Amino acid sequence: MDEDGFLHLTDIGQEVAKKIYERHQFFTEQLIAAGVDRETAEQDACRMEHVISQESFEHPKNAYKTKE
Repeated sequence: MDEDGFLHLTDIGQEVAKKIYERHQFFTEQLIAAGVDRETAEQDACRMEHVISQESFEHPKNAYKTKE
């Protein structure tokens, strides 16, 4: 954190942040598509993105890609 309060991530930190953000976007979109209101979907996605393993996340992500 710098003197202005801004966080600066290492390269590894940026990779982790990108993975978590990808999960957040995916889960938010899927929950909204399933009929969950946006606010609830975003709150639930925020919880889900942190606890799911990368392996478990890859399966629904790949299944969704196959449907497209």
